[in-house]
Amino acid sequence: TQTEGSVIISQGDPVLLNCTYQISGAPVPFWYVQYPNAVLRLFLRDIGRVNSDEGIRKGFNATHEKKSQSFHLWKPSSDLSDSATYYCAVSDTVRGRAGEYVSVLFLCKVALNLLNLYGAVTFLL
Repeated sequence: TQTEGSVIISQGDPVLLNCTYQISGAPVPFWYVQYPNAVLRLFLRDIGRVNSDEGIRKGFNATHEKKSQSFHLWKPSSDLSDSATYYCAVSDTVRGRAGEYVSVLFLCKVALNLLNLYGAVTFLL
């Protein structure tokens, strides 16, 4: 599950987008982002995370809590440029009907809308 619908905050406010999952295998969580009129792209990952991940460069972070099965995305202070649709994705490998192993991806989305200092909405889905 993930923060649902739209989240509306003011510029400078902290951001917290929740993502929890219920998978019994070896889940690998990701965050993807889609800015207005742009394609979906990888934002932040758990495994193989590097400082060049867009989310890290923009000041976001996420901690994979395996016990509570969560990968919440957060940022201490939001920017107007953070307005976008964020997708929490969790990948897992499961056994198929014929006994083969297949990778599956579970995806949820939330829109983050920031208000500028004057209270006007800068982006809405």
